[in-house]
Amino acid sequence: MSLAGAPVAPTDFGPEYDSYVTDPLFGRRFTAVYASGTLVFVAWYLPHLYRSLRTGRIWQGWAIYENAPGYVGLETGEEEKSPLEKENLVSSQDAEAQSDALSSYPPTRPSGIPPRKTALLKAVADRFQLRVHPKLNLDVGQICVLIAYLTTLLVCVLYQAPLSTIPNRPAFLTLAQLPFVFVFASKASPVTFLLGRGYEKLNFIHKWAGRALLLTATIHGSMWIRYRIKNNEVSLLYHEEKELRGYGTYTLLCLIVLSSLKPVRRFAYDFFYALHIALVIGFLVAVNYHTPYAVPWVVPPVAFYAFDLLVRVIRMRFKDAYVEALDEQMTLIHIPDVSGGWIAGQHVRLRVFIGSRIFESHPLSICNAPPSITTLSSSNDDRIRSGGMMLAVKNCGDWSAGLNALARSELPEDWTYEPLLEEGVDGTSEEKKERRVGVMIDGPYGGSSVDFGQCENVLMISGGSGVTFTLGLLDDLVGRIVKERRNGVSGGGALMRTRRVRFVWCIKSYACILWFAKQFSTLSLLASDPSLQLQLSFKLFVTCPCTPRESEIPLIHNVEVTQTKVNIADVLSGFIDHLLLDGVGMGGGLGVTASGPESLTKAARNAVAGIRVAQVRSLGGVELHTEAYTL
Repeated sequence: MSLAGAPVAPTDFGPEYDSYVTDPLFGRRFTAVYASGTLVFVAWYLPHLYRSLRTGRIWQGWAIYENAPGYVGLETGEEEKSPLEKENLVSSQDAEAQSDALSSYPPTRPSGIPPRKTALLKAVADRFQLRVHPKLNLDVGQICVLIAYLTTLLVCVLYQAPLSTIPNRPAFLTLAQLPFVFVFASKASPVTFLLGRGYEKLNFIHKWAGRALLLTATIHGSMWIRYRIKNNEVSLLYHEEKELRGYGTYTLLCLIVLSSLKPVRRFAYDFFYALHIALVIGFLVAVNYHTPYAVPWVVPPVAFYAFDLLVRVIRMRFKDAYVEALDEQMTLIHIPDVSGGWIAGQHVRLRVFIGSRIFESHPLSICNAPPSITTLSSSNDDRIRSGGMMLAVKNCGDWSAGLNALARSELPEDWTYEPLLEEGVDGTSEEKKERRVGVMIDGPYGGSSVDFGQCENVLMISGGSGVTFTLGLLDDLVGRIVKERRNGVSGGGALMRTRRVRFVWCIKSYACILWFAKQFSTLSLLASDPSLQLQLSFKLFVTCPCTPRESEIPLIHNVEVTQTKVNIADVLSGFIDHLLLDGVGMGGGLGVTASGPESLTKAARNAVAGIRVAQVRSLGGVELHTEAYTL
C-alpha cells in the first residue's frame, strides 16, 4: 500500500505567539532604551553639573523667598546721585589698587569653557547640530534625537510582530510611551535638572513623542479594523464593548494632538490649555477602561503630574505688585518684598488677579538679578532696594493689552496707590502713580545653560521684548563683577572672567529705547569704572524709517544706534573679527546669547554654526544659549 498521498506531519511545531506575554516585553525594552539614552545625556552633562556644584549655582534658582538682607548700594552711606554725577565720580576714582589685584589673577582657563581638545570637537559638532531646519524649527541635534526615538519605536513595533493577525504590539508601545511623554511635559521634572535644561528647551520631545504615540495608536486601531473586516467580523466593530471604548480613547487622543498644533496654541492659547488638561485626564481614564494592561503604564504619568503640581504649589507666592505703563506698548510690573531665589535668565509664570482673567498664567522673564547682586537697585526706587523683582510685559494679546490699559487708566477713588519719585536718565525726578494689584508667582523656571561670567567675551542679542531676558543677564554680569573686583566679594567658587560685553537690541522704533533707558544708563556708567576692567558697549538697531525726537535719544554711555535691519551673522562675525584681529579676546572663550522672536534665535544658531573651526579654537571655545519667545 502506498503512502504517497498521505498528509505529512510538520517537523517544526513553533510555540504559539502569545501577544500578552511577548508584546509587553517589547514595551519594557523600549522603555529601557529611551531611559538609557536619557542617562547618556545626563552623563554628558555631569561635568557642567559638577562646576555648578563647585560654584554654588546649583543651589540657586529653586524658589522665591523674602525677608532676606537686600542689596547694599554701591555708594553706601551717601546720598543718591544723578547719572551725570555718578559718571564724574566713576571717572575720578583711583582704581590702581583694584587693577593690581585683578592683574594678579592666575591665568587659568575659564571653567565654563571646555578644554581646547573638547572645544575643538564641540566646534566641529556645532557646525552641524546647531543648524536649524527652516520648516520644522528644529536644529540638527534635535532632529537626530527624534530620529533615534522614532527608529527605536518602529523597530519595536515591527520586529517579528504578526500585525496582520494580532496587532497588539503597537498598543503596548503606545502605553510604553506615556511615562516618556509626561516626564518631558512637567515643568518641575527631575529630568530637566539632570539635563541642565529648562522645561521649555525639552518640550519639543514632549510634542513629538505625543505625535509618535498617536502614530502607534493609529497602527493598532487600523490593523484591528482590517483584521475584523478580513474575517467577516464587521458587526463586532459596532457592538463589541472593547472596540467602542477603543474608539472613544482614540478620539480623545486625536483631539489632544490636533488641539496642540501651533496655530491653535498661537491664536487660542487659553482654549488650548484648558482643553489639553481636560482631554489628557479623560484619555488616561478611557485607556484604563479600554484595557486592564494600561494600569502599570498610567501610574508613572499620574505620579509625574502629581509631583509637578506639588512642587509648583510649594513654589507659589502671593504678592502685591505695582503696575506701570511706560507707553501704550510696554508695561512694567514691580514686585516688592522679594529678596531672592532666582538666577539671571529665569522666568516666572505670573497670574494677575484682575477682572475675569484671574485664571490666566503667563511666562515673563525676570529683568533684574537678585537684590544681593543687582546694580539696578542704585536708583531711587525704594521698593527695588528693599528687595524686589521687575517684570516687563509687551502688548501682544488681550491679557497684556488689558494690563497696560489698567496701568494707564485714571485711578478710581476706591483704589490705593503709593506715590513714587523715580529718577530719570537726565537726573530729574518725577512722581509716578502705579496700580497696586494682587499677583501669584509660580517659579522660577528655566534659565541660561551657560554661565557667561566664565566667558571672557560675551555677545548678547535680543529682539523686541526679548530684551527682558538679556537685561537680566547683563545686570547679573555687571553686579557680580562689581562685587568681586571693586568690593572684593566673590560670588562663588569661580572668579569672574568677563572683560568685554556687546549688547545688541533690535527694535521697531526709537521710542522703544526709552523702555529701559534708565537701566542701560546705570549699567553703562558702572561698567565705565576702570577698576572693573570691563568694556560694555550697546548697539541698537532700529528698523522703522523714521526720524527720532530729541526725547527719544537718552544719554547712554558707549551706545551706537543704527537705523537698519539687523543681520545676526554680520553682527557675530564683526564681533569675532574685533576680538581676533586686535588680539584682545583670544583664548578666553566667547559666550553668545540670543532672545526674542523665533526667527532671530534661528538666525543666531545658524550664525554660530557658521563660525570656522579655526576661529573657535583661537577664541578658546564658543558657548550658545537661545531663548525663543514663541508658543
